[in-house]
Amino acid sequence: MKKASFFIVLGLAVLLLFGCVGGGGPLGGVSTKPVDTWFVELLKKGTDKFSPSNYFYIEIKVNATNDGYDAKAVDEEGEELQGIEVTFDFDKDKVKELKIKKGSEYEYILTGEFHDGDSNPEDLMFGKYTNSKDSNDKGVWFAVRENSSYLTGVLTGEGDSLEELETVIKGLIETTTGEKSVEIDLSELMK
Repeated sequence: MKKASFFIVLGLAVLLLFGCVGGGGPLGGVSTKPVDTWFVELLKKGTDKFSPSNYFYIEIKVNATNDGYDAKAVDEEGEELQGIEVTFDFDKDKVKELKIKKGSEYEYILTGEFHDGDSNPEDLMFGKYTNSKDSNDKGVWFAVRENSSYLTGVLTGEGDSLEELETVIKGLIETTTGEKSVEIDLSELMK
């Protein structure tokens, strides 16, 4: 009986270690939280407000070996955009680096955090960015899932999604940068 109990406990320990039960273990692979297509918007600070400076649709998937991520820039239909290199590194709700590079034009390096929403579509990522090709090009960025009600409401013109998204991003900018009375303008998303 003692041998049977030992092997049951050992078996459960192995299953937990490899993430087969209990929601993943230390060897169970990377988080699937960021897996999706994201609308990524860069906001550059002007004289009196943060305004959009560039945007991308980025598709993130867990790689084949389950130890990292494959990421790529896509168009609104999900087709891969050629000439843009994307890498993504994420761990414990931290965006360690999202790099978006297009030849000698730009190399955006984004870092930040993943923020859980009430439901998956309301999740967002937020942080700071720099452009290694232009030291004056820096600011903050946010990303919302392509199917987020924030984004679909903005694109369809329904509801107060733009104002809600501006309020959320404004709060994150104030908390992150320490700036008060932040002004942002996301109206370009409506174009």
